[in-house]
Amino acid sequence: MPRIYVASLTDYNAGELHGDWIDAAQEPDEIMEEVQAMLAKSPTAKEEGREAEEWAIHDYYEFGTIELHEFDSFERVSKIAKMLDEFPSCVVAHFLTECSHYDLNEMLEKIEERYLGKYERHLTEECAVADHLWDAVAEDPEIPERYRSYLGEIARGMARDALLSGEVTTIYEGCGVWHLIDCDT
Repeated sequence: MPRIYVASLTDYNAGELHGDWIDAAQEPDEIMEEVQAMLAKSPTAKEEGREAEEWAIHDYYEFGTIELHEFDSFERVSKIAKMLDEFPSCVVAHFLTECSHYDLNEMLEKIEERYLGKYERHLTEECAVADHLWDAVAEDPEIPERYRSYLGEIARGMARDALLSGEVTTIYEGCGVWHLIDCDT
């Protein structure tokens, strides 16, 4: 579950560490309610007889390679966290980089449209794409029976073509795990 550590700047500026880990995959106003509750418990503000009002995101967990910033909006944090509940962090990070001109709602639609899935135990991206294409090749009634024993080679050839033409791109997660993105839509 993606989480953020939100700290009270009143305390931080006084040399105190006061904050809470908050579930990031909830609505922005729910995150803000938890931040307000944390600020209400500020030891420095209580000591000085005032209210703590300022906060910053000082840490985050389970966002993969996605960077958050101190003053990112809770709307942005929430939407990214919800994407991470549905998709691997490397895929979300790819779309945040490659589709930065979209707002986060449009970006989620793009991920849903273009993410082809996760393929494991493959040494090369070509093998991962061939695995994805295997079902389409095996079910194709146009392929004559005499060529059915060559389906693996046909799928690998199609995979090579898809990669070279830019129709499909891959993200390597490591340990033989590939994520495929359809670039044709």
